[in-house]
Amino acid sequence: MNSRMKWLGYIFLVLGIIFFLENLNVFLLNWSLYIILAGIALFLGFFLNRELSVFLLPATILVIYGALFFYCQVTEWQKLETLWPALLIAPGLGFVLLYILKKDTNKYLFPGGILLLFGLLFFLRKIQYIKYWPLIIIITGIVLLVRYYTQKSKKAES
Repeated sequence: MNSRMKWLGYIFLVLGIIFFLENLNVFLLNWSLYIILAGIALFLGFFLNRELSVFLLPATILVIYGALFFYCQVTEWQKLETLWPALLIAPGLGFVLLYILKKDTNKYLFPGGILLLFGLLFFLRKIQYIKYWPLIIIITGIVLLVRYYTQKSKKAES
């Protein structure tokens, strides 16, 4: 029996015990904790076998979504209007983790960065005491356009 089968056996054993004890009303788990447990199991799978890097993205998404849903259930879903950018940040962070831990490719950095950027921007949008932050985006856009057109005109001259 290889080590993957052994660890899969442990995972099934622990999950079976948790579900059985819950069915016997020994304890009750919040449904969002199952999402977190699934994400943790995928992280464990990756850390036990580094070849399973495909587990990183769903693991990150499940853990962050599970934590978000758990918090929203505790606060009776009143904070979801403010916290929804976490739905963008979770896959973005998953892509960045893939980029960091799977060093042979750069293709994960761009989508991860874009999702993280948009998620953070939408979080910042709700913060009242820094309401002028969009000026940074406007200035960045102007700088990028000026650089583009000055480089374009230099190429045209030469």
